[in-house]
Amino acid sequence: MEPNRQQKITRSLIGLAMLVSASLPVTAYETLALSGFVDSAENQASKAIHLYSPQYPLWTDGAVKRRWIQLPEKSRIDVSNEDHWRYPIGTKLWKEFALTTEFGRVKLETRLLEKLDADNWLMETYVWNEEQTRAKLAPAEGIRAYAPLANGKSYDIPSQKDCTTCHSKAGLTSGPQTTPVLGFSAIQLSDQRDANAIHGEPLTRDMLTLSKLNDMHVLTGYVDPLVAIPSSEKNPLQRSVIGYLHANCGNCHRDAGLGELLTTTQFDYKLSHEFFQQTHLFKSTFDKNISELLRPAHSPIKLLKPGNADASALLYRMTTENEKFTFDVPQWHHSAGLSKAIGVKMPFLGTNVIDQKAVSIIRDYINGLTTDDDGLAVDN
Repeated sequence: MEPNRQQKITRSLIGLAMLVSASLPVTAYETLALSGFVDSAENQASKAIHLYSPQYPLWTDGAVKRRWIQLPEKSRIDVSNEDHWRYPIGTKLWKEFALTTEFGRVKLETRLLEKLDADNWLMETYVWNEEQTRAKLAPAEGIRAYAPLANGKSYDIPSQKDCTTCHSKAGLTSGPQTTPVLGFSAIQLSDQRDANAIHGEPLTRDMLTLSKLNDMHVLTGYVDPLVAIPSSEKNPLQRSVIGYLHANCGNCHRDAGLGELLTTTQFDYKLSHEFFQQTHLFKSTFDKNISELLRPAHSPIKLLKPGNADASALLYRMTTENEKFTFDVPQWHHSAGLSKAIGVKMPFLGTNVIDQKAVSIIRDYINGLTTDDDGLAVDN
């Protein structure tokens, strides 16, 4: 074999190996303790790790959660983009998932997000032992059917692929990109909490809020501590429904989420949305037809039909189980060629149990909407 050719092949193999290794998830810690995590009593003494609670929690099969954040010393969060904060390198966030059983509260897993450099985040899951004393790194493929739930369902420990699917658009580097941190934001940490938030959690004195972040001088600019989703006298469910959809659907269905593949529906709420008619929820779903590319065989045509929840694909997708369909990204899109078979029920990942409380409230919300002479939903 010619020397030059051999060198070229060798360089190609080295390059391929580097590309493959670069695409593999980085594993930094074998146990949760090695990540630097300590529980609440020590947190309060050191004041290094802070508890927080988003006012609109993500539904995860009824799991009870606790969340913490740690910022590097003398660092600040860049809040120049009010809807997409940028975190300093070294930021760590932990999220604990537990189930309430007849034997008490049982911790299942604790997830870690750590910013390694400007473009990369470590995403790991740690599983607690039966003694509830130690959490060990979960396998990269996750653990399916890890704990039993009601109605024959099971709780799953996510795989690393699951983590990137939800937090970083399945690892796709094309198209808009934002931070993978989903629940630590202005609207989620507002001091003006939504008393009717679906699955809202109690806010304790030791939890972070916008006013506390301002006082701690860990933001690059002042953030109004009383930001809020607009409420409505005509439909009092409006604020909590928008908040729920923002937290449970808007992570994917936004211009920088996995749903960006086909942005016919967007549920993320932006602080610039002063009025309801400005929201993505109103503009992209109210009396709008679902894209043929994303319409399962038995789905209603309308995404959200004011006054008729049963004719709304939103409710259909929240409640239909054991049905799958395949969507193909069209050639005009930058991710053309991607074909994926997914479950009809949304979210199709991260939960196995239908959120019946949210379904009931959103059903009442849709049925309570009226229309004017132009066929648009009447609201504030």
